[in-house]
Amino acid sequence: MAFLQIKTFSKALRKKTDIQIILPTPLAGEAKGGVLATNFERNKYSGNGLDYYADGLKCPVLYLLHGTYGDDGDWMRFSRIESYAQNYNLCVVMADAENSSYRNMPRGGPRYYDYFTDELPTMIKWMFPVSDRREDTFIAGLSMGGMGAFKLGMSKPEMYGCVASLSGGFLQAQENVDNGDCVWAPAFAPDEQTEGTIDDNCWLASQLVEKKIDYPKFYMSCGTEDYIYPKNTELKEHLDRIGFRYDYHEQPGVHNWDFWDGEILRVLEWLPLQHR
Repeated sequence: MAFLQIKTFSKALRKKTDIQIILPTPLAGEAKGGVLATNFERNKYSGNGLDYYADGLKCPVLYLLHGTYGDDGDWMRFSRIESYAQNYNLCVVMADAENSSYRNMPRGGPRYYDYFTDELPTMIKWMFPVSDRREDTFIAGLSMGGMGAFKLGMSKPEMYGCVASLSGGFLQAQENVDNGDCVWAPAFAPDEQTEGTIDDNCWLASQLVEKKIDYPKFYMSCGTEDYIYPKNTELKEHLDRIGFRYDYHEQPGVHNWDFWDGEILRVLEWLPLQHR
């Protein structure tokens, strides 16, 4: 497994920013001939393993979003995502989003929505051997990142094959605008109306259904003792009411890494990947 840390200037963010990348590499004893069992191009390789790097393999890629108060290093520090990614031959991209709610911030602030939907994936596909196919491109996140994953996946359905939210911070955008003291307030303009916009997950889901858009597979989970569980069930009820297709899982748990570490493994098992 290769782990890379990048500091680069972003045009959309107008500043330097950090990205962490996990890339799968050959396992010990794996390069002795045979087939690399993955969901993408199956290629034979042999010898000392160097063909693994030279035969044009393209990894599936998961953009993994952090939550409020987090950064690009959270998933590496607090979960076993590196081990899980190696087992599934998956590239994982973790980028910093501050407390932006994954939106273009007002008053000339960083444009995080543009960054995650355009600049970041363009750069990743240019720099690393990742697939550019929709069916190999996934996005997931926890808390604010769970909401962000649904927001990006619903507003840019053509980009992703699968979208997953863990303990998503749903249905709070207007509350963030109205409460000027909250941590997300700088991401919104004063008196901004979010209903019927891409910050409204209910509206986005309804648009996909009403317009019969070919949208990705969606996965949603939350711990039943989580303080944000009512918001998740409220969104779930809306999705059920409009006939939105998605998979749902709940179990005892709160808003912490004990729940998210187990859930991200469940997400990887749900994705169209083959265990190594």
